Amino acid sequence: MEAVAGVLGSRQPALESLAGAVTERRDTVSCLLESSRAGDGDAFAALIRRFQTSTYHFILRMVRRSAVAEDLTQDVFVRLWRHLGEIESAELLPAWVRRVATNTVIDHWRKDEARERRMQFLRENPVARYAVKPSSRMESRETLDLVQAALDELPVKLRSVLLLRTRENLSYEEIGEMLGLSVHAVRSRLFRARQELAVALSRKKAADYLAEMYKIPTSEEEAD
Repeated sequence: MEAVAGVLGSRQPALESLAGAVTERRDTVSCLLESSRAGDGDAFAALIRRFQTSTYHFILRMVRRSAVAEDLTQDVFVRLWRHLGEIESAELLPAWVRRVATNTVIDHWRKDEARERRMQFLRENPVARYAVKPSSRMESRETLDLVQAALDELPVKLRSVLLLRTRENLSYEEIGEMLGLSVHAVRSRLFRARQELAVALSRKKAADYLAEMYKIPTSEEEAD
């Protein structure tokens, strides 16, 4: 018996290592995805935890409102649950989540009736009509509001390209892949977005802020 115990004792570290490897394997994105497809709710919850924080912050940078970002993040994972069978491999999952997050934000913009009410308020409010001194532009809440309002005026197809480029620092190729556009189309939309934003901000007396933040190009070739 002592000999048997000795043998088992010598194998204990190896067995613990094997158990740890099995547990680690169970926690990989690939296994979580496979288990989620089979209806395992715990596995899907673990899958959400893997992507939830990064997805939320990505959406928040686009919509700038935490409550909206939380709702849209939830929508992303509802879509993920419904379309688990369409994701061919775990390697494709991060790109799939990012693409769906982008489309969810775009859908939100298109349906956001409150945006027009907000723009009407800004048009009628004196804040939208006076010039902010350059020395105070970075500290001015009014200026930041005017810039955000100008962004909100852009058509969705232009705004999405501009924000993915300036706030997410994505390449033309990455933006094109997410939105289903060619690199040329991305470049063209980015140029138009910056030009239209310049016009909108000029109307709102904030062109100097735009020039510093987005470096308005004079030609499409300079829209990099």
